Amino acid sequence: MLGSNNASLGLGAVDYRSAEECVAAIRWLCTNLPRTRLELVHDHGIDWRWVLRAGATPVAIASHAYGRRIEATRGHDRFVTAMRQAAEFAADGRIVDGRTKYGTQG
Repeated sequence: MLGSNNASLGLGAVDYRSAEECVAAIRWLCTNLPRTRLELVHDHGIDWRWVLRAGATPVAIASHAYGRRIEATRGHDRFVTAMRQAAEFAADGRIVDGRTKYGTQG
């Protein structure tokens, strides 16, 4: 998930084989956000990362480490706000598979 300035807000916890699978996962997450929970992880005793879980399963993760716990929490909050808007973008086809767009699909 990219923000309006193309900065990464978070990643899916798994890789999707196609844009259609990714859009389906985005729609699922948008619908099920109230059932997810935030977990903050102290990464290697130095940095903080957030993990969004549905039950025991991670569904989204921070795309980078944060120096402080509060920054990780705010990063999660920005991701959740963007996910709430993503359902609208998915409905009208405005979600783009960046791997294809930028030629990084492997």
